[in-house]
Amino acid sequence: RPPPMHSPIGGGSHGTSPMPGAGGMQGAAPQQGGAPPQGQFQGPGMQGHQGMGQGGQPGGQHMAQQQQPGMGSGNGPLTQARGGAPGQGGQMMPGGKGHGFANGGMQDSDEEDSCLVVGQTGTFSSDLPHARAHCANRPFQVTKERVGQEEGGNNEQFCPNCFCYVCDVKASECQGWLRVGHCHAHDKDPHWRALREFTRIEMLSNSPLLQALGCDEAAQMEAHRWCVNGLLAFHRYRNGDDGPNGIRNHSFQHVTDVASSAMKAIVGHLSGPKGPRTTLAVLDGITSAIAINTWRPGAAQQDAKHKWCKGTYAAYRAIVEQLDKYWVLAIVHTSTRSVPPQALAIMAHRLKRLSKLGAKEVAGGTPQMAHVPLTHAVSACERGWTHPVVVAILEGQCTDLQQREAQTLQRARLHVLERAQRWKEAYHYAIFHGHVAKSLAYMVRAGRHADVLPMVFQQNALAGGGKCVPVCAELTSCGQADTAVRLAMYCAFGDYEPEIGQGEQLVQNRMPYVQWLVEHVVSQLDAADLQQRNQHGTVSGAVESARRDAEEWARQVSEDLPTQLVKPLAEAPLGSLYSVGTYLVERLGALCAVSMPVLSLPCAKLLARNGDYCGAASVVLVLGWRSDTNLITWALQELVPKLGMQTFQAALQQLRPEQLPPQSQMAVAQALLGANEVTEAIRWATSACLVGAPATHELPYAHFENARQYRPCDVTEFMKAAEQAGDTASALLLGELQMWWEPGWDHLHALNGLCSPQKFGLRRQQLQLLALNDTRCKPEMRFEVLAREGLHGQATSILMSTSRENPQLAHTSLKAGLEALGGQFLNQNPGVMEALWPWVEQLVEAGEGVDPAMEWLAGYMPQQVLALYDNQVEVWHKHCQQNVVNAATKATMRQWLIRARRIYHGAGKGEHWEQRFAELTNALKRKSSLSAVWADLGPIVPDASASSQVGTPG
Repeated sequence: RPPPMHSPIGGGSHGTSPMPGAGGMQGAAPQQGGAPPQGQFQGPGMQGHQGMGQGGQPGGQHMAQQQQPGMGSGNGPLTQARGGAPGQGGQMMPGGKGHGFANGGMQDSDEEDSCLVVGQTGTFSSDLPHARAHCANRPFQVTKERVGQEEGGNNEQFCPNCFCYVCDVKASECQGWLRVGHCHAHDKDPHWRALREFTRIEMLSNSPLLQALGCDEAAQMEAHRWCVNGLLAFHRYRNGDDGPNGIRNHSFQHVTDVASSAMKAIVGHLSGPKGPRTTLAVLDGITSAIAINTWRPGAAQQDAKHKWCKGTYAAYRAIVEQLDKYWVLAIVHTSTRSVPPQALAIMAHRLKRLSKLGAKEVAGGTPQMAHVPLTHAVSACERGWTHPVVVAILEGQCTDLQQREAQTLQRARLHVLERAQRWKEAYHYAIFHGHVAKSLAYMVRAGRHADVLPMVFQQNALAGGGKCVPVCAELTSCGQADTAVRLAMYCAFGDYEPEIGQGEQLVQNRMPYVQWLVEHVVSQLDAADLQQRNQHGTVSGAVESARRDAEEWARQVSEDLPTQLVKPLAEAPLGSLYSVGTYLVERLGALCAVSMPVLSLPCAKLLARNGDYCGAASVVLVLGWRSDTNLITWALQELVPKLGMQTFQAALQQLRPEQLPPQSQMAVAQALLGANEVTEAIRWATSACLVGAPATHELPYAHFENARQYRPCDVTEFMKAAEQAGDTASALLLGELQMWWEPGWDHLHALNGLCSPQKFGLRRQQLQLLALNDTRCKPEMRFEVLAREGLHGQATSILMSTSRENPQLAHTSLKAGLEALGGQFLNQNPGVMEALWPWVEQLVEAGEGVDPAMEWLAGYMPQQVLALYDNQVEVWHKHCQQNVVNAATKATMRQWLIRARRIYHGAGKGEHWEQRFAELTNALKRKSSLSAVWADLGPIVPDASASSQVGTPG
């Protein structure tokens, strides 16, 4: 029975595809003999094709059977009956109407009759509508081409029943058959599937926004291209890539790469000549592709053969958030001339639709988005520049804080206002939204320079943390350098943060202003001024005069800094010999030292780093020597070599050594010695060493053998300077003090020649007693002294007792003691190593901590040391040959090889090691578990690192 006029053949519904694999009945044979059609094909792009008539066809003969509604569609161009094979007629039960198929698949129905194709004969592809790739008359060749050939190649040709896979229209009617290569489209290529998806979804292919914006063909094509690229990326993500063992790897990187490229194109259009229309068009394309797709893994693909990447939700959410920001920026950049208000209304409606799709995708993810996707963009559309609330905010007339806009929208509007140089409106907008620090910069650009300082004085919170540094730079660029300097001085040295005290937090908050001030004031010095200020050995009268005047000004201003800095900075006194730049630098240094001493050292360091060593010295001299010993030490070490001692000579004459701690006194002594002030240097060094020591008249009779608190003390260079100056008494006193604070064999022999043989013998005896009894002395000093005195057993016991309490200290002391004795002494006194050797053997077996000492010792005793390590390697070599090599054995064998290699190289026998390593490799080559060790260790360079402990083969 022929189907009704209103029903598609095979039960297909309107909107199904005529292509194979698309589902539903795909088409019918043409009418025979030109009889009037009995039904119309209802697929998209195929209206008007004739349905199946009553008679058979020359190219094929069909059998039909009554069908219940909804039972119609199959998977091919023709629907096959249940229980039958494709191309064969379905088997009918005897009895005709009222009976179902042989397998019981169909039952009789009293509802409206419909038609079901149950078989075919002949070749359907040449008679029925089909995709170009399935044409039997024109064989299809798979290709990566995306453009057809005008002269007509293989795929470009088609039969009357060929349809475009992408457009769902006849091939003869396809507009992109050759131009965009639809002739090459087939369902196995993700590109064509994505293009087909784009064409079939009206929301993508027929965006009302592009029409409302009035985009030209080029803009529309670019929007479509980015939409298709997004769809293609999701197709590749869902299809996955081939991995090992047949596993499909689903990487979201396909999507993130396309989104990143689209955003780069958006930025280019936004700042390029094409303007906001093309930007909005591209945004519409890529956002639509992202919103209609899902980041979630496919339900049917969550098995062992599919591996889905992690972090997909976070990547999807980041893309949506970034697109929202670009939408806001593009919308805010538009004007009513380029985008009419009706277009903004259409844009808002489309963004709301996309927002609903995006909200479904991000729902339930962790962490959640701070807002619904694209709502900021919707708000930007609905509240354009001409919206009454926005106008009131820009005019400074809005007081309802509930009308504040989202952060994304705030940044975009301020960006646009800055580019348009609408400073007054930018100021009002920034103030309304709480950007007070930024509003100060807009205030400066609007010409309201005089209002900046009073506002900062009233709102002290604006000054902290470097918020006003950009304002200072803005004032300088506007020709208001004096105002900028006063603002920075208040922010750097003002007393507006009493709650945080004078600690590190204060320094951290103020340093941005100090840095800006230093860079600014030093830039005001010309080359001649800088050269005059940094002269070595002399201090010009102009600099001294500027320093005095600046200190007097700083002490007056610091009493009430806000009141004094509201007024412009005073000019240099009449008749002064120094320049404006010199006076400005000196005022900065003086104000820092007087108002905020905790910033003196950082300020002095910044001045020195910027090339003004004289300004750094001014900070030190104004602050005074007694306040900060770190500042004094730094000044003497860094500034004296640049400026000479004469810069600080007058201040030093007013300073007594006992006013400073020993470390600062020694720094002064070093500076004086470097300036060849030998007498003063010796006086300061002696004073530093006497702090905490017996008095000068008591020192010769002091009990040096008694235990005491020691500290580093090396005054050998001062002793030599005193000897050269003929001051033997001072040299001897310094030598005695050196022995008191840091007794040692070298310091003992520094006294030889300065004192009598009896005194020297006494100090030697006292040193020996200290080495035997005082555990607070350094172990390496005790070992060296006892070894040199011939007490080899006692020297070894000192290190062994240290090892029981602190093995690492014992290893370090052994190396330091051996280095102090030297190879020559060890060769001349073999008893030292004879006493040490049993303990050293234990240390070598215990771990690699002793290896640095053994590496040094191998340079003087290679045969004995190498034999010690070779024995251990041989032990583990035999253990590996006779036993199964497990992970622990492998690690231990590798560790001994590393240690032995290090000792060989320390002994200068690297070639011997390579030979030894080759022998081991050959002997253990059958142990496959050690192959990784051989590959890792040979041939290699010396390795001083060792991490794991070694053990004894069990």
